[in-house]
Amino acid sequence: MADAIYVCQNTVFSAATGAKTVLNIIAGANQPVQIIEWGISFDGTTSSATPATVNLCQSTQATAGTAGASPPAIVQVTGRSITTQFTAAHNYTAEPTALTVIEPYFVSQYMGQFVKQYLPGREPETDLSGGTVKALAIRVNTTATVNVFAYAYVTIGA
Repeated sequence: MADAIYVCQNTVFSAATGAKTVLNIIAGANQPVQIIEWGISFDGTTSSATPATVNLCQSTQATAGTAGASPPAIVQVTGRSITTQFTAAHNYTAEPTALTVIEPYFVSQYMGQFVKQYLPGREPETDLSGGTVKALAIRVNTTATVNVFAYAYVTIGA
């Protein structure tokens, strides 16, 4: 049987202009996580809007920030049943720290969408307990107020 795969997502988020963390996947004390795919979409209605910057970030969780209300449940979509230690938070009103951008992209705010899948062995992952990469986050910086959906498929690291 294959390793378990889980999906984490946010609820629709009205991202006003400026940088906002849309989804943050926080490793458990003894259980790192790997992202195997993630994606984001915008519902902007102005075709002339400048593209948003979308970043996949590592976080030390030096400060937890202020997440929105509870995100949708982490859902196991395949694989053997393993008790998860990781959590997910979403739609931040105060940013977590310290964020280090590991993948930057431009994505159209005008009905734009972006999906990134990783080759085996190249997945971004968190550290074990005591490491500095305690979370992986999807962060946007918009120039217009648009609604944002984001998701990530994750596995539990070894």
